[in-house]
Amino acid sequence: MSLLDQFYGNSKAKEALVFYQRDGRFPHGILLEGQEGCGRRTFARLIAAAALCEGEDAPCGRCRHCRKILKEIHPDVQLIAPEPGKKSFKKEQVERLRADAWVKPNEAPRKIYILCETQYMTAWAQNALLKLLEEPPAGVLFLLTCDNRFKLLETVRSRVVALTLEAPGEELAEKALLEQVPALTQQQARLAAMESSGNVGRAKRLLADEGYAAVMDKAAALCEKMEKADWFGILQVLSGFESDREGLLQCLEQVRQLLAQNTKDSFFAKKDRQYRILPLQAGQVLGIIEQGMEYARQNMGMPLLTTWLGAGIGSAFEK
Repeated sequence: MSLLDQFYGNSKAKEALVFYQRDGRFPHGILLEGQEGCGRRTFARLIAAAALCEGEDAPCGRCRHCRKILKEIHPDVQLIAPEPGKKSFKKEQVERLRADAWVKPNEAPRKIYILCETQYMTAWAQNALLKLLEEPPAGVLFLLTCDNRFKLLETVRSRVVALTLEAPGEELAEKALLEQVPALTQQQARLAAMESSGNVGRAKRLLADEGYAAVMDKAAALCEKMEKADWFGILQVLSGFESDREGLLQCLEQVRQLLAQNTKDSFFAKKDRQYRILPLQAGQVLGIIEQGMEYARQNMGMPLLTTWLGAGIGSAFEK
């Protein structure tokens, strides 16, 4: 039995991984794109395990390389991400990677670098990485994760194979939660799967983090106000984040993901009901939210930012 059987949904990405492993030729760079909580980092570890696996049905989860990768202690598999509380990679991290990539592996036939949240890489960092992707050292595999490939430079995108990961849906998310969190009741798992729109990572966070759950409730409230074209209500919900920049980003990301998945439909689901927002309105709100998230990362003053967001989102629903 392969570890891939425990990663629900995403048949196309799993089929691609099986092909690379059986063919014995992995691309030197793979980009995993998908929303927060969909398993980008988990799937990157599965790719790393498949690339080094010595057992049958790779990744087997039983051989020495698989066990070390799953425990995150393999000397030839490095995970590189922005430091806690930071949104961008440090120059030193990229320079260290560029030097280390040319050093021979310790015990495996190749070295693997997992670069997480590369949408936060500066143009300088991406160009520095580009030099490695253009002329990669022999036996080195780069695995990049991001929420949207188009946030990366076109020159970087053109030198990697992109795989899109998606949330498996409520039914499979409920099954995954029951397997991965044995203490849950079926009712708890079902509610968490519904609340997270079938996103396993978010469901786990909702169950473990009361603060995050409260932010998701505010995201639902914001959806309700948008549906009713309630400009004052929209502003009221957003004003609750005037001293919580990270919470605002989480709230906007939740709404953004919902809208991005449904810009072609008149309805989108949240919890146990549907909200009616026309595709044109959804597209307008998406643009405002994405710009607002960028302003938040640039440290715009929170009262000004929430007022700007409220006015912008409200204008999308003016009759």
